[in-house]
Amino acid sequence: MLASDRICHSHRHRCRSAQFHPDPRDPMTPAILAWLGNLEAGADVALAAERHGMIAVDQSPGRLIFASENVPLNRKADGRIIIGDCFGDSTRSPMPEPCWGNFLAFFKNGRRQSVERAALTGLPLYWRQRPDGVLLASDERLMPQAAPVSVDWDFVAHTLAFINLRSEQTGMAGLRELLPGTRIDCEGGCAAVVSTWCPWDFVAQPKSGELADIASDLERRIIDCTAAWSATRRDIIVELSGGLDSSIVTAALAAASADFSAITFATPDAEGDERRYARAVASHYGIKLIEVEHDDQAIDLAAPLAEASARPGAYSVLGGLDLAFAEAVPDRSRSIFGGIGGDSVFHLDGTIAPILDAYASFGASRQAFETMRDVARASGATVWEAARLAWRAHRAGPRIGWRRDTDYLNEARLPSAPYSHPWDGGAEQFSQAKRNHVESVRRILDFLDRPRRWLGRETFAPLLSRPVVELCLAIPSGTWFSGGRNRAVARAAFARRLPADVVWRRGKGRMEALCAAAYLRQRTGLKELLLAGQLAERGLLDLPAIEYYLDRDLVEGDFDYFRLIEIADVERWVRAVESEGRAGFSFAHR
Repeated sequence: MLASDRICHSHRHRCRSAQFHPDPRDPMTPAILAWLGNLEAGADVALAAERHGMIAVDQSPGRLIFASENVPLNRKADGRIIIGDCFGDSTRSPMPEPCWGNFLAFFKNGRRQSVERAALTGLPLYWRQRPDGVLLASDERLMPQAAPVSVDWDFVAHTLAFINLRSEQTGMAGLRELLPGTRIDCEGGCAAVVSTWCPWDFVAQPKSGELADIASDLERRIIDCTAAWSATRRDIIVELSGGLDSSIVTAALAAASADFSAITFATPDAEGDERRYARAVASHYGIKLIEVEHDDQAIDLAAPLAEASARPGAYSVLGGLDLAFAEAVPDRSRSIFGGIGGDSVFHLDGTIAPILDAYASFGASRQAFETMRDVARASGATVWEAARLAWRAHRAGPRIGWRRDTDYLNEARLPSAPYSHPWDGGAEQFSQAKRNHVESVRRILDFLDRPRRWLGRETFAPLLSRPVVELCLAIPSGTWFSGGRNRAVARAAFARRLPADVVWRRGKGRMEALCAAAYLRQRTGLKELLLAGQLAERGLLDLPAIEYYLDRDLVEGDFDYFRLIEIADVERWVRAVESEGRAGFSFAHR
């Protein structure tokens, strides 16, 4: 039987929002600290590991590895050390044996020491080049600090202009991230990074066949991957919005016979209340559902950050949801599963690019026309509107590179081109639709460490599992719109496992009303934060445009306040880094 708990946090939020500061180095979070290079030069690494209560995993010539006790560890006969979850699959891999998961793999080849991070879902790893080697850690605050941290202002300009473009650069001077699907090689104290996984390899091998067969393959992969992630986790909680993606993960957890319950969130307005869909899925599987109501009073858009991460992180507009989750699920040992990444992986493309893709592949054929019809229906447009927009886009030519956003910024102080990324090479060989698909996956990967409710907790995104993503990248763009519905393959894959009103629904829940209320209530604080902040002092902002916008009333369909909130989040992060640098590094012992 379905058990449903309803919790209203609105009044408690008003006085407690500033107290919610989850620690990313909580004992529940896997922690890794390592040194590649001269062992004498890495003596401070061993001392830092001891301070943080970490155990020695390996101490051998040229390498020191320390980890928290809760990290899965696998020592291979050939000397490789696999930290984290490593699952087998049938696809090719740069590893000596095929595997995917959230692992970090340490291995040697002669004098060369290497660390590989799993594609897409690999455990986080940051690194610094030092004179005698390379320092690596899952959290930069685990590293022994030779000097106070400082802001990399070149990075700040890039992150303002190229939103959600994650590269190896971070906002802290001298600190880099080893991106998912890359490897760092260290020899003679010098480091080089190489790519080990590329999405274009799978885009280049388009999947053929009937929709039913492709959907069956996708269903099997999602269930198998979800079963692998959940097999060793007990008492899982799934974030069940009632949307398609989280409902699919719920169905996959049930198919995997996992031990789980669910939580859903609702705002006071109708557009942010999807409880009827979440209830339908929970009832379908007979699982407990916690229902949490939250409002804009818990959102603080200008509050100082408790501590600084490697790059601007938590979205302030999610503060109310983050606090509501923390209060409803205080047990931090519970693993969180969700539909994160579904829109990206299932190719939710709101442009006409799939139409151009179909005409490039099939010419002026019946198949191309059917794709145009399906894309138009999925977007609520007519065929003639779709045709006109497609012709206009065809004449304009493809868009190459990440979109540069200069709204409310001083364009003269911004970079003209973004940082490079391992996936940049080869993109021009593929259609705009597939470039959109890969770009969307890149965007969601920048989201995975942002929500504060996930910090210090094990969080899993089964839809971003490598076998799932590889299949989805190979599915032709037009196939995702079959029958005039977006994400058509995913819908067909789980149609028999979910209530019809959930799997075939067209709308999605929205939080605009709640965010607008928070913005209007806090405009004065935002104005002070932006006009008298570090970004303004550095000349990065268009101050007259910001002041004008903040002084006028909102009009219907005006969402520019989201852009100002994004900029304010960067300002808050800059202040946190500078405050930490001035105060000196501080980290409570485990």
